[in-house]
Amino acid sequence: MKRNRFLTILLLMMVSGTVFAFGYVDAHGNGSGIPGYNAVSLALGGARAIGFGDALSVLTNPADIYRIPGTSISMSIGPAVIREMVEDSLGKHDRTWMALGNLSAALKLQVSPEFAVAAGVARISDFSYDGIYYDYDQDPGPAYGQIIEVRELKVTGGLYESAAGLAWRPATWLNVGLSGGLRFGSVSFDSTFTDRRDPENDTLVSTSFEESDFCWHGGVVLPLGLSRLGLSYASASDHYDARIAGGALLYTNDSRQGAFGAEVEMIDPGDTNALLIRVLGQFTPSTNFTVRGSLFFGDRGDEIDREELGIALGTGISFGKLTLNGGFSWSSVDREALAFGYEAPEDIKDSPSIVSVGLTWNP
Repeated sequence: MKRNRFLTILLLMMVSGTVFAFGYVDAHGNGSGIPGYNAVSLALGGARAIGFGDALSVLTNPADIYRIPGTSISMSIGPAVIREMVEDSLGKHDRTWMALGNLSAALKLQVSPEFAVAAGVARISDFSYDGIYYDYDQDPGPAYGQIIEVRELKVTGGLYESAAGLAWRPATWLNVGLSGGLRFGSVSFDSTFTDRRDPENDTLVSTSFEESDFCWHGGVVLPLGLSRLGLSYASASDHYDARIAGGALLYTNDSRQGAFGAEVEMIDPGDTNALLIRVLGQFTPSTNFTVRGSLFFGDRGDEIDREELGIALGTGISFGKLTLNGGFSWSSVDREALAFGYEAPEDIKDSPSIVSVGLTWNP
């Protein structure tokens, strides 16, 4: 009976819907979207529709690759540390695990005054989870409060995307872009059930999936003097939801290196309609030093009823044609009463921290 229940829970986990924060629920849905594919976008809270012309925009808003003229090469890498705190009737229990948070590279070329092309590859989502949940004896007696069942889950893997595209400037007030490529990756699940009263019920279940699907991105950017509007779209695949984002930047000077703005992203439009809101900014205290930052908020009004709050910071230091970029992102998501298919925990908090270091070269 218990074994059948455990297998049913595992099956339900595999077909759950998507969300957008690291943790137990994400590992069973469509994973956790990486909040910024390189050090620059990570520091801007993962902005997709608006940005500052990074070559990796080919994977978010391909129209934005036109912004900076000439050739640009960028790469980034960094880890993620995820902390989960579960509070139940016996107190608070912490779990911490590490994952690959950020890995990307991109190249952008200016073909003509009106056209730019780019290609890039990046890690776009993470499914990792390393958790354990205990069931306690609730019957009055000498064994009350003792652990009687243990459920463990270890998930590894994530999705990547490689794409190439172009940006076209048909008018001084309009940039349009389109890119396409392959979304790929693999994820493995290892679930263990241990019954301390009856070892015959102990169960180990391992499963996995692989993804290899075509994906595409479209975008529009309106450069309007000292302001900039952007709209972008990313297609869906088997284990990744469509995304549409729109936002605006207001530049602080004619160099257009300093700006502040806001963006709204909708995940799985027309179905889940999960929302992410970003407030972001960038300024340059000196010609070779840039500071970036963002506050972002998320809401998903589903049966889990979770809200996300996060902050991101970063810098860029230029050494001539080479720029060293760094980014950090931290967020926290609270949810109630959902772990391993049971509603015993009173509160669960997931807190991912991601660090990224990258280089940009403009030869």
